Amino acid sequence: MGSGTTCRRETGPVTVYSFELHFTAPSGEAVIDALYEAGWGDAVVSFDPIVGGPGIATFDREARWAAEAIASAIAQGRSAGVEVTGVREDLGSACTTRRPDAGP
Repeated sequence: MGSGTTCRRETGPVTVYSFELHFTAPSGEAVIDALYEAGWGDAVVSFDPIVGGPGIATFDREARWAAEAIASAIAQGRSAGVEVTGVREDLGSACTTRRPDAGP
């Protein structure tokens, strides 16, 4: 299901998957805070909190499989009160170097 580049860290190989989630959300700055607190800190969110409505979140998420990365982002979005309306994956890889905590 998706592609990515394998990175290494102490726990072994990790793949970073890039994908977009399309969503709708109510208006209010609290939505942005709720998304971050729910786990969307690895996403760039494009959303107008003044009017609410449609938005797009672009992720570079580490996971063992693409489905795991996408499913976790959907669950986090739902827990923050947004309705996920679509997914677009295979946007390329975000991993080009080792993480600072990576082992040899």
